[in-house]
Amino acid sequence: MTTMAVAVPGGLPPGAIVVTSSTPLWYLTRATGLVALVLLTLSMAFGLLSSVRYTRPAWPRFVTIGLHRNTSLLALVFTVIHVVTTVTDSFVSIPVQDAFIPFISSYRPLWLGLGAIAFDLMLALIITSLLRTRMSYRSWRLVHWGAYLCWPVAVLHGLGTGTDTPVRWVLGLTVGCVAVIAVLAGWRLAYGWPSHAAARLAGALALVLTLIAGGAWLTAGPLQPGWARRAGTPERLVNGSSRANPAPAGRTR
Repeated sequence: MTTMAVAVPGGLPPGAIVVTSSTPLWYLTRATGLVALVLLTLSMAFGLLSSVRYTRPAWPRFVTIGLHRNTSLLALVFTVIHVVTTVTDSFVSIPVQDAFIPFISSYRPLWLGLGAIAFDLMLALIITSLLRTRMSYRSWRLVHWGAYLCWPVAVLHGLGTGTDTPVRWVLGLTVGCVAVIAVLAGWRLAYGWPSHAAARLAGALALVLTLIAGGAWLTAGPLQPGWARRAGTPERLVNGSSRANPAPAGRTR
């Protein structure tokens, strides 16, 4: 999810690229990326709640299932808009195939490639859900497990590609999404204890180690100066940013 940094007191975020053009696509790309992340997080959360059969008198289980489906579709809609605005924005040349084929882009190939993987997984989930009556339950369920991979890949894509990651509210929003899923994933691992205790403990350990590793990478990577160059931004864009005139608030990338 290609995002843009906003101006903050004391100067621009580390590694930010100044953009002097004003285009609605620039704002739409950033906004739809963040909205898609929130919706994908909600979809994941409702899916986890459904898996633990969460229900209350005022909240029957079919409500959770319905919200899971609807937020998944909304997440796909905003992701499609995000992809379209990214491809059509003239600031960075990103061909259409880069949105579907991972790691072929000349712009931040690893992080943009993760976004392509997340998008492909999301499409597979939606298509197989629409064709569920024509598929075996085993095949559908195997593909549906991709939801557990789609979300973390999308989070890494947003943190690695977005140059507004150091902005406090964006970082806080992302950390909040991670916290919600981490808590619900822990609940899912504990649900049904003590059956399959070894697998549940291994899953809990993997969850904790993933959170620690993710925090260490974030601190040493996107939050450090010079991340734009290390993330794979072409030199012409990095060098061009130092020659550009400062842009108004909210006009950096």
